[in-house]
Amino acid sequence: MKKFSNYFFAFVLLLSFWSISSNVKAATVNSHTEGINYLIGINALTSSADTTASVTRAQFASFITKSLKLEKESPVTFSDVAINDPAYIDIRKAVEAGIVTGYTNGTFKPNDPISRVHMAVMLNRMLAYKDIQATTTALPFKDNAAILPEYQEAVAVGAHYDIIQGKQGFFLPHNHATVAQAATFVVRTMKVIDPDLKVSEVKPTEKPAPQPTPPATTGKYVVKEVQHGQLITRASYPTLTAARAAMASPNEVVTVNNKIIEMKSGFAVTNKYIAYRSETINDQLAVAENTELEFLSSDGVNAKVRLSGQLGTVSLNDLTLIPFSLAKGRAYYANVNGELVHYLYKHSANQFYASYTIGKAPSFMQPGQKYYSWNGMHFTGNGTSQEAYNYYQFLPARTQTNYTAAELDEYIMKQLRSLDANGGIWVNGVQRQDIAQRSKLIGLGSTLKEIEQRYQINALLILSLAQHESAYGMSKHAQELNNLFGLYVYDTNPLNKKFDSIKANIDELVNKFLQPNYLTPTGPYANGGVVGSKAVGFNMKYASDPFWGAKIAGHYYRADKTMGFKDANQPYTIGFTTSAVPIRTVATLYNNTPLFTHKRAGMPVAITSDNIADWYEILSDQYHSSRAYVPKANVRIVPTTK
Repeated sequence: MKKFSNYFFAFVLLLSFWSISSNVKAATVNSHTEGINYLIGINALTSSADTTASVTRAQFASFITKSLKLEKESPVTFSDVAINDPAYIDIRKAVEAGIVTGYTNGTFKPNDPISRVHMAVMLNRMLAYKDIQATTTALPFKDNAAILPEYQEAVAVGAHYDIIQGKQGFFLPHNHATVAQAATFVVRTMKVIDPDLKVSEVKPTEKPAPQPTPPATTGKYVVKEVQHGQLITRASYPTLTAARAAMASPNEVVTVNNKIIEMKSGFAVTNKYIAYRSETINDQLAVAENTELEFLSSDGVNAKVRLSGQLGTVSLNDLTLIPFSLAKGRAYYANVNGELVHYLYKHSANQFYASYTIGKAPSFMQPGQKYYSWNGMHFTGNGTSQEAYNYYQFLPARTQTNYTAAELDEYIMKQLRSLDANGGIWVNGVQRQDIAQRSKLIGLGSTLKEIEQRYQINALLILSLAQHESAYGMSKHAQELNNLFGLYVYDTNPLNKKFDSIKANIDELVNKFLQPNYLTPTGPYANGGVVGSKAVGFNMKYASDPFWGAKIAGHYYRADKTMGFKDANQPYTIGFTTSAVPIRTVATLYNNTPLFTHKRAGMPVAITSDNIADWYEILSDQYHSSRAYVPKANVRIVPTTK
């Protein structure tokens, strides 16, 4: 479950009117020939499909995904969409693009016929995804009153673009559509997006191009050796056991149909979004495409890997195995002018594509050297292997920043002016300017400090989250809905939830998401009260991006740096629990019911005092107005970099 979705919606709407009579099926299909041909041509529909049947939500999501050639999958899961559902991947891609969503109870209802209005919402979002400007015209339908007020402007936009044409003067917003009618809606939408779109005729006997099949893991097992960046064939064997036994060199691998399925040393890379089942904590984590995993072993069908120390098993069809000797590149960390910079590598393109600053570099990192880490806490490189924890990434949320509301406001304005001076900021492919006049972060200091005092959540941490999630207050959600965090997006509410104020939005974030789900130790997504990583903290369950927590930490670090390092110069001591230890309200084990008990070991704590023998005074992850206590024997102080 992704809590702060990064979807970009616009309230525009497109809709085509379809035949009212269901008795003239042949005429209906014939009138939608172009749309049907279009969907067949992009492999979204087979030539044998029943185009007179009602189109389902799952089918329509697939039409959208294939039309827009969407690639990135969302980590959102639905309780009624199985992983082997033919539309499983297409639905997740359309969700990630912000075009389709599910329901508040966690379902998608894939087999339900889609209403005309909800279909129109999705078509609208296709245009918004492609940044098509919304222009309206007067509603021309006899049943305008049947269209809910929040949909009427969108229907008018569709009429303006001639996608909604109507028939006999009616719109019928709550009726269902056939597959053929849906095909027409999609092709008209795509022609608005691409006026030069040409649709080829598909003859009745023609078949759509076959879909590529995933790499097989059966057949001859071929041992190959890496030489000068190439795989040289050595011999083939009838079984994996025989091939594995024949691997004499560390540079040798076993392949099936030219896909590496076994190697002696290397790493694995996800070639799609995966739901990663951690055997270490017995929980499922969302993991993005292009994530590097520590490779342990293979049985020819699945690979045993580790993600940030979490053991798991992943299908080889979802992974690319890369021997170290064959790798053209790999993500790494470096000390750049005293700061820790993380460079990210895209293996499908064989190039470095992004970098970001996390904070200060650990003292052992030498400039000009590359360092590698599987979890962002233990680093190897330049002949050393050492431990370092970024202070802001593992700083518990219950802490307080030392900055005042006025200082936060001054910092916000300085950042916004800096963005303007450097040409603005790109949001969903659109360049935003005049940020220092338009950002929803302006004047937020007093609200952040009030939230900090009332709910015991660090004001600067919330600001860092807002900067990251709302593109410095310039995202569509922030600008149009006072929504800095992308809260609440459902098909039944095309406007999403509009908040009365930014303060109301933050209150909702705290009371409906952070407090009950992530901070309270018994919450469903509680894995430590820090932004963290895939090893610990919010990031374990929040986002598929394994570096989301590190990126939030980078925002906090830059803010602290800009304002004079008040927080770094007056730091909390950070420790990690060594067992599932009870946290108590009094420093004694006797006649003292625990405040709570963490689910497992390795939970971060902010230590406020060590003056009591055998006990640390700490801040409680559970909302608690007084201090809490943990035995010193159950906590390990970690080295932080700040």
